[in-house]
Amino acid sequence: MVHIKAMLMCMLTIPFLFNAPSVQAAPPENELNQYLAEIGWSKQELLDYLDYYEIPLDDFSTVADLKDILGTPINSTNLQNLYTKYGLSEKEFNDLMDHFGDNLNEYKFIEDLDASLEFYVNYDEYMAETEKALAEFGITEEESERFFNYLNEVEEKNKDQLDQIATNDTLWEKFANLEDPSQLSDEDMNDLVQILEETIALYEVQVKIKVNGQAVTLKDLLKMQEPPGNLSVSVFKTSGELLIDFNIPKEYFESLTAIDNGEDMLHLGEISDDYVDHMHEEKYEDAQNGMK
Repeated sequence: MVHIKAMLMCMLTIPFLFNAPSVQAAPPENELNQYLAEIGWSKQELLDYLDYYEIPLDDFSTVADLKDILGTPINSTNLQNLYTKYGLSEKEFNDLMDHFGDNLNEYKFIEDLDASLEFYVNYDEYMAETEKALAEFGITEEESERFFNYLNEVEEKNKDQLDQIATNDTLWEKFANLEDPSQLSDEDMNDLVQILEETIALYEVQVKIKVNGQAVTLKDLLKMQEPPGNLSVSVFKTSGELLIDFNIPKEYFESLTAIDNGEDMLHLGEISDDYVDHMHEEKYEDAQNGMK
């Protein structure tokens, strides 16, 4: 996971790295509009981009300063150089991007694409292992990618999520070797349910569970002394849109595979957390380099 202290320092120092004047003033509107026309962006697209990196437009007094941080627009030459840097053919590049539900059309600047590729190359095997484990639940690669991308959005909105997840990971260790949740004391059962529910809430999803077609709570499920015969789970965005829908066979509970694979779903969240942090750190380093 990300180094929290480093990220905090990044957020505290980034305005100074961007040479923000004491009196905020955005670049002249006519110069800004000309630049946006050159790169084919609307002002709203620029603002959305800066918002992702938590950089106010008012931190730039000139278009030149803005260009330094945004980076170099992608062209055929620097794109080919990027393929070469990572030893990828065009097909391998597209396959790698697709593995994370991403594509070239999402990028305007080569530095951002480079940062994403660096992350994807390093996490490709881990992502594949996670998807393979989830496939045993009947979760497709497309569903995993959709879930991953949604979690990216959630992590970007919730800046305290990493600290909260790290805390829950520590608390979860108490139950790491648990073989039969139904044998827990009432106090431990409540603690376990609270950890799981808080983790679910951190990812801004709603989980609906049915046993033999009947809705049950997470606590009811954990208290069952016999494995449920027909367990179905649906994971929704808080807005109500379905993300993942799957069934868990009875034998998974008998071998505790269900618990292991449930943790694999959280791995998707951890990967998405790391991705967002990586992109921010790379932009932070670009800002530092721009000062040299």
